[in-house]
Amino acid sequence: MRFSRFVVPLLCMWLFGNLYEQIVWNPQLLADPRPGSLVGVFAAGSPVYYYLPWGPLGVVLAVVTRAPLPALGCLAVSVVMKVLLITQVNPVFRDPAVSREVVHDNAVLWAFGNGVVVLTVAAAILLVQRARRSPA
Repeated sequence: MRFSRFVVPLLCMWLFGNLYEQIVWNPQLLADPRPGSLVGVFAAGSPVYYYLPWGPLGVVLAVVTRAPLPALGCLAVSVVMKVLLITQVNPVFRDPAVSREVVHDNAVLWAFGNGVVVLTVAAAILLVQRARRSPA
């Protein structure tokens, strides 16, 4: 299917968005855990632009183009982890009423969860690439 050529670039956009969070944004938050410091959902600099529509579109195309089951498994773990982080941890960073300790603890949780996302999306990309190169 010709849409399969878009799976890897879209997943790479999602991967690099998460990698940026992991090596730039989260260490800043760990060093200075200020309550309410996360930008608004659709504000300039918001990480949402790495996920809408690129991450979900890449995952949908991976399913539609029948990516290998191990790659789809990795993507399922990534999606579940990211949904949990965005719905459960992200609101803490936007809440100006929480303490610095709570923000720091949630930043540690985010770092580990986002690390899982980075690893599983990277694994999915490698598995899709390997499947595309192997003889049918």
